[in-house]
Amino acid sequence: MESISEIINYIGRTNLFNFVIFLAIIIFVCKKINVTGKLEAAKKDVVNNIENSKTAKSDSESTLKAIEESVAHIEEEIDEIIKKAEENARMVGGKILEDAEKSVENIKYNSKKTADARAGLIRNDIMRRASAASVDVAKNHIINELRNNPELHNKLIDESVDAINGVKI
Repeated sequence: MESISEIINYIGRTNLFNFVIFLAIIIFVCKKINVTGKLEAAKKDVVNNIENSKTAKSDSESTLKAIEESVAHIEEEIDEIIKKAEENARMVGGKILEDAEKSVENIKYNSKKTADARAGLIRNDIMRRASAASVDVAKNHIINELRNNPELHNKLIDESVDAINGVKI
């Protein structure tokens, strides 16, 4: 049985020796690539990420709170805006009606003035035409009278000459 115990002892020593060599290689490689520094850097990155996440969370919560506060009064603000819009609409509508009424009054006034002026022009035209017609009637009457009584012609000439002689210049 000693041979089995020797074999186990031999395997144990060789495995222990292999383990020691493997451990030495791992330690050498770890020191060469600075595993502890990289682990510390990774740890610092994780800590920084956690801190940044906490800061971002805090900022997001404060932003959310501010938004919730601004939204809390949005209905009141909307109601106020609607009331102001209605007041403005009433005011503008009233102004439009007032301006329209003034325009109607001005149109009526101007129409009356235009109609009066037009009536005056028509009256003047009728008077001019009536005067012209009267002159034509008188002219025709005088011509007919002169034709019927030629002595009236000489009498008119004499009266005209006498009237001209009586004028002083």
